[in-house]
Amino acid sequence: MTKNKIKSIILFLYLWLCIGFPMGLWILLAGPSKWLSEYARSTDMEISKENVFGKLIIILYVIVAFLLALFIHRIVKKSTTKMIKWVLPGILTIILLTSVYIFSFHPQWLISYSGGIPARNVEMKQDKNSEELEFVFGAYPNEEMIKSLKEQGYTGIISLLHELVIPAEPALIKDEIEIANKYDIKVINMAMLPWISGNEKTLQYAKDFIETEKGLYYVHCYLGRDRVNIFKAAVKQYGVKTTSESTIINHRLEDEPTWERGDYFKLEEGVYLTPYPTDDEFMKYILNDYFKTVISLLDSSKVINQKWITKESELFTDYPMKYVNYPLVNSFGQEDLMQLKTFINTKEKPILLHGFLTNDLISKFIINNY
Repeated sequence: MTKNKIKSIILFLYLWLCIGFPMGLWILLAGPSKWLSEYARSTDMEISKENVFGKLIIILYVIVAFLLALFIHRIVKKSTTKMIKWVLPGILTIILLTSVYIFSFHPQWLISYSGGIPARNVEMKQDKNSEELEFVFGAYPNEEMIKSLKEQGYTGIISLLHELVIPAEPALIKDEIEIANKYDIKVINMAMLPWISGNEKTLQYAKDFIETEKGLYYVHCYLGRDRVNIFKAAVKQYGVKTTSESTIINHRLEDEPTWERGDYFKLEEGVYLTPYPTDDEFMKYILNDYFKTVISLLDSSKVINQKWITKESELFTDYPMKYVNYPLVNSFGQEDLMQLKTFINTKEKPILLHGFLTNDLISKFIINNY
């Protein structure tokens, strides 16, 4: 490959970055993806359909960014004037640096909110004095919304944003505190990481808070999705009553039939067989208060399984769903399956069963003979 060819490829990739990064931020946080989300909420669109349209938006975005980069690359390469060769890439560089700066230090500028009153999803604390603690869940609030929360009589805001989620969330935390101070409404930080580990202290903090506080609080993460769902599910085991009304996005198994370690299978109504969930799948599907019981089918006598069983058993101590290890061995047969079905019928549904993969002999036997 010639030196000029290498330079040409590098230039094209750089132009693609200059176009793709700013365009992606706009599409995902303030443009078509945001509009789709708002439309889906207003029309009660099924999440599976929303996901299909969302993926189409991403595919179109990648194609358009690629074609624009290719078009500009050809203009720059064919141009005989230095002005075109340098000014055009220079302008795109400025746009890239500006978008990186906004994403790093002012990410709230990318988010367009309606400023309306958030839908009530009430969590009520029941104690001897019948005092109430209410949580309303949602996404990161802008200034108009914070002002509205104060006017509605909210006691405070509980932020699940974390300083380690860089570069966006430290800036969001700083801005939220400044705006909240302006309107004299307190912000309580119960920082949660957007993955399953590292949140034990926050969950303990939430427990202590529920036991001692009362009032109306707006609870949010960044987009009002996974961390909010996990917080909502976790506090249920601390004597908190949850209403069924919700505007939070709950991921369902039907939205992602293929998991990282294999497909999931619906064995009967309310009983699902899946592979061992990844951390992301735990966040999306397991800890969001849908499943009431999780049954691990891993053979605890095998050393290779022990770390997975330990990880899961420790994880579920912080959440309201019941966790059981029901080890299956390779000699698993029809009689064992009947015993498993009897055991399943003693547990609260919906139930998630899992081994490690779903293409092993035991899983295939269960799928074919359940």
